[in-house]
Order: sequence, then structure tokens, then C-alpha cells
Amino acid sequence: MLILLLAMALLVTALGIMGWLGEQRWEQRYNEALLQGQRIAWDKLQNESLDRQDALARRLLEDPAFRQPHAPGAAQRIDTLLAQAVRQAPGLRIDILAPGGSLVSTTEPGFDPQPLAEYGWIKAAMGPTTGGVRGLSQVAPREYAWVVVHGYDGGALAVGQDVSHRLPELAHYLGGEMFLVNMRGKETLGTQTGLLAATGAVVPVRSPQAIIVAAPVQGDSDLEPAALQLISQPVHNPDNRVVGALVWMQDVSAQHRADQWFNLAAAGGALVFAVLIVLGLAAYMQHAMEPLTRSVGVLKALASGATDASLDDGEEEAEDESGAIARGVVAIRSELLNLETLRQERVRTRHQQERLIRDQLRSLAESLDPTSRDEILAALGTRGDSPNDPSAAASRAGADLVASHGSPNQLAELAGILGRMSGLVSTQQSRLLKLLRELQAAVQTQAMLASLQQELEIARQMQLSILPRSAPDVAEVDIAATMIPAKEVGGDFYDYFPIDDEHLAVVVADVSGKGVPAAFLMAISRTLLKSNALFLRSPGPTIAALNDQLCAENDQMMFVTVFYGVLHLRSGRLTYVNAGHNPPLWLRGSKARYFERGANMALAVMEGQDYIEGEIVLSPGETLLLYTDGVTEANNHDGTLFGEPALLAAMEAVAADPVHQGHAGGVPERVVHAVRAFEAGAAQADDITVVALTYQGTRS
Repeated sequence: MLILLLAMALLVTALGIMGWLGEQRWEQRYNEALLQGQRIAWDKLQNESLDRQDALARRLLEDPAFRQPHAPGAAQRIDTLLAQAVRQAPGLRIDILAPGGSLVSTTEPGFDPQPLAEYGWIKAAMGPTTGGVRGLSQVAPREYAWVVVHGYDGGALAVGQDVSHRLPELAHYLGGEMFLVNMRGKETLGTQTGLLAATGAVVPVRSPQAIIVAAPVQGDSDLEPAALQLISQPVHNPDNRVVGALVWMQDVSAQHRADQWFNLAAAGGALVFAVLIVLGLAAYMQHAMEPLTRSVGVLKALASGATDASLDDGEEEAEDESGAIARGVVAIRSELLNLETLRQERVRTRHQQERLIRDQLRSLAESLDPTSRDEILAALGTRGDSPNDPSAAASRAGADLVASHGSPNQLAELAGILGRMSGLVSTQQSRLLKLLRELQAAVQTQAMLASLQQELEIARQMQLSILPRSAPDVAEVDIAATMIPAKEVGGDFYDYFPIDDEHLAVVVADVSGKGVPAAFLMAISRTLLKSNALFLRSPGPTIAALNDQLCAENDQMMFVTVFYGVLHLRSGRLTYVNAGHNPPLWLRGSKARYFERGANMALAVMEGQDYIEGEIVLSPGETLLLYTDGVTEANNHDGTLFGEPALLAAMEAVAADPVHQGHAGGVPERVVHAVRAFEAGAAQADDITVVALTYQGTRS
């Protein structure tokens, strides 16, 4: 019964949904027809106005005064022509614009009027192949105009027609009221000012839509709100940009109320029809279900074990469906009686099997170790008895007798005990095999670890060997450097090498990440940098070429920060590029300050980058400190970073120390000592690289 009711409900719901979808489809087609009619009427009105403006603009430009604007009397002639043209049509405005877009002359009487045309339109209209620019323009926040722009030798002529003067024509043609709204959906102008804003409707601007809103009837708040249909579609300027929306408002209250009454009547009819069908089905099903109800009662009694339950005499002889069900109930009762007899026979057989399995399990338990044997015998109901002991046998027989009349899951329990015995045996063997495998794996791991440590030590020695081993053989500079990898190998590197007799290159770089991948990319970057530097010489092109080379094969998405400078040995002028690296410190006398942070991107991130160069001039005795972020990002046990202020303080202490003034030696060691003191035993987080360069000047 419940299923039939649900089926009827689903049928009524499906019919309702289909009707609603059909109504929505027809409503969508009707709205599309309204939008199309509005668009056609608007385009016709706009094209008519633009054609008249275009003809007027061409007629004006044919006058000799526009062809020779600097001739005597030409300005007065142009003003006269513009005044005559404006008087012929209400809402008409004419601008004369300079090639740069500024307003030269206009017929607009207002204070500081805005030009009708934008600079891009003027530029397009003055092109050699254009026939002018035309379209809708938002001249002011509450003013729209159709604009035609034509270029001539002295600039451009723009003719505009105020849209508000022609909106009533469009409203009369379509019926209803017309409005123009701005990009925020606010009413700017219309045939009934303020009417659209009074509805409070949110008008869509960028997409054509048709919506219905409710608006209170003016003068009587007790009346039912009027239903207003708003048909809105975007309007575009000559650049095809949306500058607002055209809204057509119609009063559809009568149609809306008629639709509501029709929908209510249809829903009420469907509901009455469904109720009548449900009542008829309920009466029929109540009569048809009486024999079935009695059959169900017998089935419930049989299910509860009452095999003496039976139907009334003669019910199974009926020829309809109830008789077939009754005959089925009788057949089920007969089968249940047969099953009960079979069940009792199987119980007796199972009890015999259980006793046999228990005896076999007790015999097998004697072969286990004492702990496992006691566990199995306890599970079987005996503990420490000999299988041949008569008293134990009597005890086991009593246990078997209790088990045979106890839980029907004895076979499952015995199977579980057998599984436990198998598990105990296999566990001992598995332990031994596991110990052997662990021993073998430990030996292999130890050998691999020793080999890996040896290879990493070789890699560390090779990495350190490619770094400069001594200061450059030039008297104008004093250089000291140190690098401490965080792992066996690292991603930092530094280098200094002469480009020619007068220029020395110095570089400090940091590859993202640590370990072998960073060290591999470091070696590639150092080799490519030196090759490019000797060929391109200037820092900017050198770093740009290196960036393109690293981007080409950067499958691991790693990047490199680098500070690369070229020092002119005679003048002390340092030209440099900072590609995402830490700003160097400049020690001048007893003071130290940071370089300005560079705006260049790190290497291997994006191809085709131009790198901006910087330049400073070092005086004799001044020191330049280059470093990587392993210095400033060193942390202590609390997770606090060393930071740039601490590095600046350390360098000011070095600058004030007479021992280090004018010399680079010992400066990297002072930096490392300050970092270690801050870490206070915490693990090194990143590679540490420090390079100090002191300019000595030219020595005669």
C-alpha cells in the first residue's frame, strides 16, 4: 500500500516537474524574443542617429574652413557652422579635438565639459584607411551620447547626440519605459526618471537577461504590488567595451496574476485528482489484502518457531492470488517440519565430530613446548593431564558431554584452537626466519652505508677542490673566503678570477636545496658563469645568458641566487648584478651598511629576463662582505634567526677593530664565530659561505 502511494506521489511530482520545465522553456523563448526585439529597435534607432551625425560631420568637413583652419576668418566660419548645426537638432553637440585628445572647441555651454571622444578613437579616426569611429559613449556619469568621430588635417571632429532626447521614441515603439543604467546597475537616465530606482531591482549589466520584479502601487500601499518586467542587455562603446545596459520596463501585472491563478488552479486540480485516486486505491487494497494479512500472520508464527500454526480450512483452494499465497504458506510449513528433523540429525553428527577433534587436539598439544601446551589444554578444558590417565579421561568425557549440550558453535571454537596451535608452531619458525633476514639486511645496510659515506666524502673533497685555493695575484685587492657545507656536499659556491689585466670578477651564489642535487647544479652554474663572464665581460649580459642556460634543462625546478660583480682594479668601480641574493655589506671606515636590495629575479626561474646592474666605487681600505643566507638564517635552539641586524652589528664591530681595518684576512672567521656563538650548539641549518674583499687601491 505504501509503495503504491509513493508511486502515485512520484507520478504526480514528475508530471508537475514536466509542466514546470515546459513553462520555463516557453518563458525562456518568450524572453529571448523580447530581447531580440529590444536589440533590433535599439540598433535601428542608434544607426539612424549615427547616420545623420555621420552625414552632418562629412558635410561640415567639406567646408574650406576645416581644410585650411589657419586661414583668416576660418575660426569664425567654423564657429558659425557649428552653431547653425546645433540649432537644427535638440541634444546635438559638436567638439573639435586636437590630435592628442584635448578639447579645442565645443558647442557644450557647461563649465569644463569632458570631450566626446577618447584618445584611441581620435587616433583611429585620423588613420589613413578608416571611415571614422562611431558608437555609444558615456560622456558624463549621468549622460550618454551617440558619437561619430572623423579626422582631418588639424585634428578630429566629433558629433554627439544626447540619447535621452530619443529614448521616448524607443519607448513609444516598444511600449513601456526605457532606461540606461551605468556599470554599477544604477539608473542614469530614462523616460520616467527615478521609476527604475524606486523598484530597488538589481539590474544585470554584462549579460542580457529578462527578470520580473514587484513594485508597490504609487499612492495606495494596500493594493497588490505591480509586476514589472525588466528586459536588460549591455550596450557597448566603439572599443566594444560594455559601458552600461539598456533596460526596457513593462507593466505585466495582469498577465502575471492570470498566470498565478492558472498555476493555482492546475495545482489544485492535480491535488484533487491524486486524492481521489489514493482513496480508491486504499479501498480496493484493503479488501484485496485481507487473505494476505492472514497468510502473513501464519508466516510470522512459523518464523518464531510455532510450527503448529496453520491457515483456515479452504483458503488454499481459492483460485485468485490469495489462494496461491495460501498454498505457498502450506508448502513452507511442510518444509520447515522437514528442516527441523534434518537439523536435529546434524546436531548429533556434529557432537560426534567435536569429541573426535578434541581428542586429536589434546594429543597434538603434547608435542608443543610447556607454555604453548598449557595454553592449548586450558582452551580445551583440561590442564596438564595425560591422555592415558583414566581420571583425566573421565574429566574430558564430562567436558565433552557439557560441550555437546552447550553452545552450537563448538566446531568454530575448535577450529579457532587449531588455528592457534598452527600459529604457535609457525610463529616460532617465523621468528627464526625473521631474525635471519634482519641480520642479512643489517649486513647489507652496513656495507651500503660505508660505501655511501666514502662516496660523499669523495664528493665533498671534489667540491672543495673546485673553489679558489688562494687569493688572486693582484695587488689592488685583498680577498679572504670560507665555505662550510651543512651536509657532506652543499649548494653554495664562491669564486674570483681575472677577466683581463684591469678587471677582477667576484661571485657568491646559493643553489636552492642541499645535498647532492644542489652540489651538482652548483658545479654546472659555476662552470657556465665563468665561461660567460670571460666572453660577455659585463655583469648584466653574463647573468642573463647564465639564466637562459639554466632554465633550458631545469627539470628539478631548482633556482640559484647570485651576486656577481666586476671590479675595475685601477678606479675601484664595482659593477654588479644581484639576482635574488642577500644584499652585501659595505665597510667604510668604522661604519658598515647594506647594499640596496636588488629587484632582479633569481636564476633558473624564467627565461628571457633582463638583469639590472648596480655600481659603487670602493675607496682604498674599504671592505665588501659577501655571504649566503646560511649566515642570516642560522637559528638557535629556540628557532630564532641570526638575522641581518646581528650581522650588521658584527661587521660594525669588525670595522671598529684596528686589527681588521684595511684587510680582509680574518673577517670571514669573525662572521662564522659570531654565528656559532648565536647557535649555541644548535645544528647548522644551511650552507655558510662568507667572502671578504678589501680594495687596496693602485700601488705605484
